[in-house]
Parts: sequence; C-alpha cells; structure tokens
Amino acid sequence: MKRLLIFFLLVLSGCLFDVKPVNLKQLQKETILVTVTGEVEEEGEFELPVYATVQDALDVSIPKENADLSSVNPEQILHDRDRIVIRKQTEEEIIRISINQADLEELCQLPGIGESTARKIIEYREENGYFQSLEDLMRVPGIGEAKFEKIKDMITL
Repeated sequence: MKRLLIFFLLVLSGCLFDVKPVNLKQLQKETILVTVTGEVEEEGEFELPVYATVQDALDVSIPKENADLSSVNPEQILHDRDRIVIRKQTEEEIIRISINQADLEELCQLPGIGESTARKIIEYREENGYFQSLEDLMRVPGIGEAKFEKIKDMITL
C-alpha cells in the first residue's frame, strides 16, 4: 500500500511540476579563474581553460626578469580561484665550487686563486686524495688563513 501511495504521489508531482532532465554539460565549467600577482608584467585575474597549468598562467602574466620561479612547479594543474604569487629574487645564488671535483678553470673563478694556485690545489688533491674538510685547503702552498677566509663561503667538498 505504501509503495502504491508513493508511486501515485510521484506521478502526481510529475504532472504538477515541469520536470526536465538535468543537462550535465551545463553544470561543467569550461574555464577557471586564476589570480597571478607579484613579479609579473600583468597582475590580475585570468580566465584559463580547465586543466590549465601554472605555466599557462605565467604565459599570460609574463614574469619579470627578477622573478624567482624556483618555488613554482610549471606543470602543476590549476583549480578555479587558485592564486599564484611570484616572488622577487632576494639574492643571487651563490655558486659553490667543489675543491674535490673542480677543474683548473672553475678553481680560477675563486677570488685570489690564480692559475698557479689552482694547479697546486689539483696537484695536492691528486697526490693526497680528496680534501676531508674545507680547512684542509690551507695545506696547499699559497693558501693561508686570509685567502681561505675570502673563499670559504664559496667552496664545498
């Protein structure tokens, strides 16, 4: 009896109300809105296609020369209302030179290290093996405490 009553109510409500099937395509979004701010030529909100990536957002906002893109993944898929903040590079990356691996040219990039001192570093390394600590570099003739202090932040093992 209950089933018959429910069926009757459903039929009656279908007659009273104009029921149409839901079109799922109308519910799906074809675009998303993404905000890009910071070190870009054009800040603002951008309409991008669904499944757009961070790189797509960067392409429309155009990063400035001093933009630090190291913290963003260009392949990341964006979602509606995502916000991307591009930071300014704060300091230049310090390139560290390996005293155990560097060749003559690389060693000459260190301040106060010329070609003859670079050769001495390589010879010392070949005769005694790899340096075990940065301070071992002071065992090389021509590198004292003063020269070591100048380069210690620029070298690594």
